[in-house]
Amino acid sequence: MQRFGTVQEVSTATDWQLRPLPSAAVTDLLTDPPSPLDAAIGLVAVELLDDAVVLRLDPPDVALGGEQPRPFLHGGTLATCVDTAGWYAVAHRSPGEWIAVDLRCDFLRLAAPVPHRVVGRCLTAGRTLATADVEITPWDEPDRLVAVGRARYIRGTG
Repeated sequence: MQRFGTVQEVSTATDWQLRPLPSAAVTDLLTDPPSPLDAAIGLVAVELLDDAVVLRLDPPDVALGGEQPRPFLHGGTLATCVDTAGWYAVAHRSPGEWIAVDLRCDFLRLAAPVPHRVVGRCLTAGRTLATADVEITPWDEPDRLVAVGRARYIRGTG
């Protein structure tokens, strides 16, 4: 199963105070197409950094969870972002097939149906297990967290 996005224009890495990887280190993580689920919710990988991956969520109407008290993203949309960004972060640190075995997502405030920045950081990647943390913020407000998550992965045998 492929879980990759396409390259889109993004702000500079200095916005994150992180250095981009040398171009020789950029892999297929940015060029392969997104999974059908990621494509359905508008999630694509846009940048690989030394210690993080950046994805962009451009949510369509199907990603909405409700209209009251104002339109907001569904929790499943945000949880999918945690799973996918965590996977990217782990695969970036330790290439191979990884399968999510545990996932936690804390919703800190309603997420408006606007583009979001999803940043995944691999905390550990061992021989069989890996753990990643994910932060989700509005694209234009990188200091305003709407959700955070942690996912744990086991290395596949395929």
